[in-house]
Amino acid sequence: MKRWLKGVLTAAVLLGAGGAMSEPKQDAINLRVARQQYNLVMTADNVTGQDFQVSRLRDGLRGRTWLGVVDVTFKDGAVRGALGNAPVNLTVKREGDTLEAQGGFGGRPANVKMTPDEVTVYVRDCTYRLKAREPGRSYAGKRSCDPALVPETELWLPDEFLAASPEEKATLLLLAL
Repeated sequence: MKRWLKGVLTAAVLLGAGGAMSEPKQDAINLRVARQQYNLVMTADNVTGQDFQVSRLRDGLRGRTWLGVVDVTFKDGAVRGALGNAPVNLTVKREGDTLEAQGGFGGRPANVKMTPDEVTVYVRDCTYRLKAREPGRSYAGKRSCDPALVPETELWLPDEFLAASPEEKATLLLLAL
């Protein structure tokens, strides 16, 4: 399935969809990472996209992504549960307009730092350093595991994401990136 998706996305790039990020879908987390562009539509109940079907519950997230089955619970600045067969154990704190999360995600170290001016995420051996294009909403920058000629990673966040809890924001960023 992933090989097929890569082929479809490569064809889209060759047909011109891989240039500048198209107008963001207003109800979705819009991402462009390493010449691949995708949208995760976010409603009050779900976050969905290709290979991404996650239910938003009052106290966590449950569903399936390309990374595996997601079953996490949010409680008092913590995210606990599992991603596939591996544990999720994050500590999340918010001070002013800064969100920070650190710990284990899917059995590997992960960190998130998000401010209106920048988003820095370390997940699956890559560091994303994204600077604000539109503070608090749109970010772009390099990913450490990309060769120099790969275009910047771009991220656009919908209102539904901005209204989410700090725990949910950190978890969704780690799942999406």
